[in-house]
Amino acid sequence: MRDVVALAQAARFAEALRPGVMGPRLAPVSGAGPGATAPCHVLDAKYEPGVRAVLLYEQDGRLLRGDLVDRGDAMVTTGATVVEPGVVLSAFPHDPELPALPRVMDPAQLGPALSAAVGGAWGRLDARQASRCRITLLRYRPGKRATVLVSHGAAPAVVAKAYHNPAKAAAVVEEAPDLHAATKGGGLLAFAPTLAFVPDLALVVQQVVHGVPLDSLLGGPRGTGHGASEALVHAARALAELHDAPVMSTRQRPVEKELLRFRQRADRIATVDPHVGRAAAHLAVRLISTHAHLPPARAGTVHGDCKPSQFLIGDGRVYLLDLDHCGVSDQAADVGTFLATLRQQEIRDDLAGRGRPSARTSAARGALFTGAYLDSSAGDRHPARIQWQEAVALERKALRAFARAPHSPMAGALIWEAERCLDNLREAA
Repeated sequence: MRDVVALAQAARFAEALRPGVMGPRLAPVSGAGPGATAPCHVLDAKYEPGVRAVLLYEQDGRLLRGDLVDRGDAMVTTGATVVEPGVVLSAFPHDPELPALPRVMDPAQLGPALSAAVGGAWGRLDARQASRCRITLLRYRPGKRATVLVSHGAAPAVVAKAYHNPAKAAAVVEEAPDLHAATKGGGLLAFAPTLAFVPDLALVVQQVVHGVPLDSLLGGPRGTGHGASEALVHAARALAELHDAPVMSTRQRPVEKELLRFRQRADRIATVDPHVGRAAAHLAVRLISTHAHLPPARAGTVHGDCKPSQFLIGDGRVYLLDLDHCGVSDQAADVGTFLATLRQQEIRDDLAGRGRPSARTSAARGALFTGAYLDSSAGDRHPARIQWQEAVALERKALRAFARAPHSPMAGALIWEAERCLDNLREAA
């Protein structure tokens, strides 16, 4: 019976992922109007069979969160707008898991809040002046967080990030002084200064920093931009500085818990796609069994989501962004996640028919990054743990790829790459 229900949900989610089908249904809510021809785009999705199915649509310049629910779900009975195939719509900035977001997106409320919290030029603005600020949405993850750029002619622009969990926002702010103290030794590593915390909005406010995103340097028309190799080395050295600094977080990130979650998610996937589910479950079991034979981990501060897009290459500094997942864990995880992201991009290019020159593959760039990291790190660092953590990150990305597009070959390709990592690890042992 469970598989029948799961398959029915999977079929409805597949329908909800079709922009051509959903466009006319969303039009009255998005403001495009009945019969409008404005195209619909699916910007993001998160599907966990039997747990949740959330989509982010864009139509006619407006964002809509969609929650796929059963007819008897409580969300349906609250007067919310529901369209086929059972999608409850929330027009941005309304998000059931981010209750403060409408206030964050309202200049009349955000501006005075910044004036009271940030100080400096912002603090010299009265409420009427501050309410004239301009708010630009930079990133939005339904149910998780929203990041905005706030500008005002009389005050420097700031970046404000609204969280779904005030405690998580508070933890980011609490750790900020120690992180900044670790970057005052004249090294490469730097962080965007934290300016304020607005508890009732679960809002962290940071100074704007400038530089070139590392992922843009790696994504030139021939697979790499000007100065990409030097930037990769600088990013690796900056990461080594973070890892060699004193522990700055109390948040624990044990990999063992994540491996158990992998197995649970794989089992749920198997109810709607036995092939991918079994492959993900096999990989999870293999990761657990190989973990016991690895060299000891070096635990310390980790970024927790280390990838090229998190590095901003500035003038003499490397800014490490988005410290939401910062914590204490095996530091090889950061390097492994970075390498897995390079490999993921190569797979994406291959699937899309955008092949890159062999000399500029993820393996070559990964070797350059890893070599610079190991050369710059103090103490023992074990390449075997890095390779194992790369396999962990590839499974994490595979599960996320399935959640975004269950019928895409991306999840299977990432699982296969993770198995190759473990094969190579066994051969090197």
